[in-house]
Amino acid sequence: MKGIIYSEKEQGLWDGKAGSHAPVISVDGRKVSVETKHGMDPDHFIVRHTLVLQDGSLLGGKTFKPGDTAKSEYELPEGYKGKISATSYCNMHDLWLSEAEIA
Repeated sequence: MKGIIYSEKEQGLWDGKAGSHAPVISVDGRKVSVETKHGMDPDHFIVRHTLVLQDGSLLGGKTFKPGDTAKSEYELPEGYKGKISATSYCNMHDLWLSEAEIA
């Protein structure tokens, strides 16, 4: 979805911004952490994270405000295998997507 959703590979008009906007996914067993390494100033910050399972179901989300740390944690369903997709929404640089495969 070029021009609507951005990623490390498809940075579009925000070329060079992936390092501070694309969410970083870490998995430890069933625990999933999502972090966006972005400043959280009142005029420019990460608004929200979401985590979606391969079938499109929402596992969870977290809304942030200026001054927060853009980090969220989720728990995968028991025995889950498949892709997970994390989004990070910046109030100035739109929606960013990262994916990981759970084996």
